[in-house]
Amino acid sequence: MSIADIIPAYRDEINKGLSNIYPYGPDSLTKPVAYVLQGGGKRLRPLLTIFSAEACGGIKKDVFSAALAVEVLHNFTLVHDDIMDQDSIRHGQHTVHHKWDDGVAILTGDAMLSLALGLLNQTPAVSHLQMKIFIDGLLAVCEGQALDKEFETQSSVSLDEYIQMIDLKTGHLIGLAAELGAISTGVESHICEKVRDYGRLVGRAFQIQDDYLEIFSNSSNMGKSLESDIVLGKKTFLMIKALEKNSGVIIKALEIARVDFEKGIGIIRDYLENEGIKNSAQKEIDEILKLADEKLNDLPIDKEKLLYFSKLIKKRGN
Repeated sequence: MSIADIIPAYRDEINKGLSNIYPYGPDSLTKPVAYVLQGGGKRLRPLLTIFSAEACGGIKKDVFSAALAVEVLHNFTLVHDDIMDQDSIRHGQHTVHHKWDDGVAILTGDAMLSLALGLLNQTPAVSHLQMKIFIDGLLAVCEGQALDKEFETQSSVSLDEYIQMIDLKTGHLIGLAAELGAISTGVESHICEKVRDYGRLVGRAFQIQDDYLEIFSNSSNMGKSLESDIVLGKKTFLMIKALEKNSGVIIKALEIARVDFEKGIGIIRDYLENEGIKNSAQKEIDEILKLADEKLNDLPIDKEKLLYFSKLIKKRGN
C-alpha cells in the first residue's frame, strides 16, 4: 500500500480513536468535547507522531495513544484561541464559544487538556521524558499565544520576533508530535533531537503557510473564519514585510477592512502581489521545508514517510 493510501486509513483510525475518549460526564461537557473532536481537520500532528515512530522502527499500536494525545492537546489550544480571537468558525463548523458560550468553551478546553494527559499516560511504557516533553510543549504553545496577543498592539514587530513567536506557538507542538514518535521507539537521543528539529521546522513553514492562506485563500477552503486575524492586526510574515515596505498603505487598507472586509483585503492582496511579498512568502516556505528535510540526512532511519509528510505540507498551499 502506498503512503498516499495509508494516510486516509490512518486518519480513519485516528478519528475513530477520538470519537469515544470522553463518553461519560455532564452533558454540558461531553457534548462540546465530542463536537470539537468530531469537527474534522487533517490530523497532521497525530499522523506525524505515527510516521516518526515508524521511521525509527516502531509500530503504530505502541504510539497511537500518544498520537491521539497530541491531537487533543492541539484542539484544546484552538478552543481557547477561538475565545481570545472571537472567531466564529473552526473546521467548517461553529466554534464552541459561538455555539454555546465562553464558559462552556473554557471548561471544554480545560477538560481536553486533562484528556490529552490521560491519553499520553496510556502509552505503553510511557516515560518521564515523554511527559516532560508534553508539558514543556504545552507551556511553549501558551507562551507563543501570549506573544501573538502582545504583537497585536505593537506598531512594529521584527521578522525575528515573529519567528520566535511561531516557533513557540506552532513549531513546538509539531516538533513535539515528531519527537514523541521517535522517543517511543527507544532510538538514540541524537536521532530523537533531529526528528524533533525536523518537526519544528515543518511547524514554522506550516504557520507561514497558514498566514499566507489566510490572505490568499477563503473561509470555505480554510474551514475557519479569516476576518478576525486581519482586523485584529495580527503580525504575520507577509504583513510584517508589507508594513516594513509601506506602513501607510497597509494601515489604511486595514482601516478599510474593518468597515468593508472584501475591499480592504483586496487592496492588501494586490499590494502583496505587486510588491513581490506574496512570492517571497512562497519561497520562504519552500526553503524552510528544504531545511527540515535536511535534518533527516544521514540518520539511520526509514525517511520515506517523513519526506512524504513534508510534501503533504507543501501541497497544502497549492
